Amino acid sequence: MKKIKIAGAGIAGLTTAINLAKKGYKVEVYEKNSDVGLRHHGDFQGIENWSSKEDVRALLKKINIKINFLCKPYFSGALYGPIFNKKSIKSKKPLFYLVQRGNQKNCLDYCLKKQALDLGVNILFKKRIDNQTATIVATGPKIPHIIAVGYTFKTDLDDMAVGIFDDTLAPKGYAYLLVNKRKATLATVLFKDFKNQKNYLDKTISKFKKILNLKMKKKKKFAGYGNWYTKNTTMKKDKLYVGEAAGFQDALWGFGMKYAFISGYLAAKSITENKNYNYLWKKELLGKLKTSLSNRFLYELMDNKRYNFIISKMTVKKDITAFLRKNYNPSITKKIVYPLAKNFLMNRSK
Repeated sequence: MKKIKIAGAGIAGLTTAINLAKKGYKVEVYEKNSDVGLRHHGDFQGIENWSSKEDVRALLKKINIKINFLCKPYFSGALYGPIFNKKSIKSKKPLFYLVQRGNQKNCLDYCLKKQALDLGVNILFKKRIDNQTATIVATGPKIPHIIAVGYTFKTDLDDMAVGIFDDTLAPKGYAYLLVNKRKATLATVLFKDFKNQKNYLDKTISKFKKILNLKMKKKKKFAGYGNWYTKNTTMKKDKLYVGEAAGFQDALWGFGMKYAFISGYLAAKSITENKNYNYLWKKELLGKLKTSLSNRFLYELMDNKRYNFIISKMTVKKDITAFLRKNYNPSITKKIVYPLAKNFLMNRSK
């Protein structure tokens, strides 16, 4: 049986490896770093659970990923706009699942590595493989369209999820605080003006201290970036591109983990079932990817005053999940906007 070589041991690469190994394929994963998850430092992130009716846990089971990592459902949270009046949000189903990223025990990256190793996948650390030799390219983002910078720390706050939409803290992005069992992650997510990230982070910390009386102990700084784009193909000859290497990222707010899982699974399926990878991912993902570009374009047309209006619309809903799902999926309006959005955003990123 043919040996499959994968470049990159992130979510997408390891998901591909796990699914291929379960079908009996010999798999080698080449990772340039000394371990998985070194882009992260134990920071909390959320796997969004609103863009489809299928729950994240059901999705993970379907694509053969065991939940041996922290995967805590959050049903509620709070949003603040520039005027900083608290607005509560809630959902009947989990709004998102909180995970921890990094190479420590219980972190998503560490646990995916364990699943792959248990299935006999050979992970070669501190080894590079060029894209011409690899069958699967899962090397992560290349161009920073989004930058997140923040801290992990200890706190005395109870579990919570809080978001702030304010261009003075996060230009065309958002700031967030996630707390689980007295551990916390605070960050500002920037979609422009990256050179002033330190200034935005300082302002974000000050604002959270003011509205929540936040105390931060044992701080550790982290930073990361992501990219998004849409292409007609993610196949180059017999090479399959997955995750952010394929541009699979939510352009509105940067939620990309679900895309990484799904694209990794579909790449493996295309090999094990001899199906066209482009057909598989376009059927599953293309509509949402295009919609996210339209959403990003419309979001960038807003100013701070408009953010307060959008937050008010979201928080008057009895269940915010249905509102978000509607806006994350294709509609006539979003299809009309898409060509303008793509042209504007692609030209800006050059």
